[in-house]
Amino acid sequence: MDDRRTGFARSLGLVAVASVISVVSYAAGALGLIPWANHQVSRLVERVPQTNEGARGLQTERLEEVMQAIQSQYVEEVEPETLNVGALRGMVQALGDRYSAYFTPKEFSAFVQGFEPTFSGIGVTVEISQKTGLLTVVSPIKGSPGEQAGLRTGDAIVEVDGKDIVGMSLEEAVALIKGPKGTQVKIAVKREGERELLHFTITRDTITVPVLDYKMLDTEAGIGYLQLFEFSKKGTADQVKAAIADLRSQGMKRLIFDVRQNPGGLLDEVVEVASLFVKGGDPVVHIVERGKPERALTSTGTAAWDLPLVVLIDGGSASASEILAGAVKDTRAGTLIGEKTFGKGSVQTFWKLKDGSGIKLTTAKYLTAGRKSIDGVGIEPDIVVPNPDRIYPGHPGDPQLEAAVRHIKAMTR
Repeated sequence: MDDRRTGFARSLGLVAVASVISVVSYAAGALGLIPWANHQVSRLVERVPQTNEGARGLQTERLEEVMQAIQSQYVEEVEPETLNVGALRGMVQALGDRYSAYFTPKEFSAFVQGFEPTFSGIGVTVEISQKTGLLTVVSPIKGSPGEQAGLRTGDAIVEVDGKDIVGMSLEEAVALIKGPKGTQVKIAVKREGERELLHFTITRDTITVPVLDYKMLDTEAGIGYLQLFEFSKKGTADQVKAAIADLRSQGMKRLIFDVRQNPGGLLDEVVEVASLFVKGGDPVVHIVERGKPERALTSTGTAAWDLPLVVLIDGGSASASEILAGAVKDTRAGTLIGEKTFGKGSVQTFWKLKDGSGIKLTTAKYLTAGRKSIDGVGIEPDIVVPNPDRIYPGHPGDPQLEAAVRHIKAMTR
């Protein structure tokens, strides 16, 4: 695991951005550590127990025998590199972990580019659904071509440019969806409640991923509103602090903090953001790694939070967003309103291999501040408010935001 703790979920997440951004790992989706591609495989090998020479020889011999059999006997000719990539993918897929993957050099390069502040694509965060096994939209980026075309959280993408992508890996599917600015991609979607597939033709564009937006919702009641889109950039916590300071200067006496559709980001940033609301020294999140004692990352807060707080969550809140929500709920720093979160409680680390390819492996799990595992489960809000019409967070008629305003007016702390 990267000591810098670079990122939870878009994969969270794994994030794979397709430009699309994939959670979590937005990884680093959706937790999904968003790793930076400066790890060489030698660093990984140093930490892996080595098999004995005899076992290694047998493994190599078996691989060679299978490859020779395919190349000499299979009904059609197969390129050796196709077999090599298949073997590498299969090795990682054998883990049975949907967040671990092998990338070809081209895929890894595209994947890393997806973590840049700007990229070319349709601008939606996607993940392979644990329930359906389908490539599913976790959240569209505000103002992106995907959002403007009408893609929604929960949409399952089943075809890209007429090609069936059911059963494809996240990385393969994302590679089909992404592309240069100005080009078009045709997407077919299964949507809950719709009997027929929905078809979208979307023009790819340059996507600039915003960090946050904020404003005073009700100056008379002193209600401030801060919408955080992701935790994936260094300095996110500083921007949140500056926004809150500005809202206080405008007379804020109550805060609604919105992490709906937020697929995650950097671990150190969410710990700093949570430290605004969690008492200094108290746990924000617990990290569980193989062969190591469980450890807590604690609040660095220096001043107690002194205002009523509501945190808005939904099924697009993943990874780092769930760490924040869990910390607020477990420490009773505020009230969670909305719908159950995505449910990503694992950490991914990425390595760039010598030939430019790469691997993404789950290297840790995390527990909330109260030591609760949410992987595949999610976090339940204190007050459940559905959004049946899928109104985008903060847009007119947003029922969850309206419920938060009503509730926070009655809160004393």
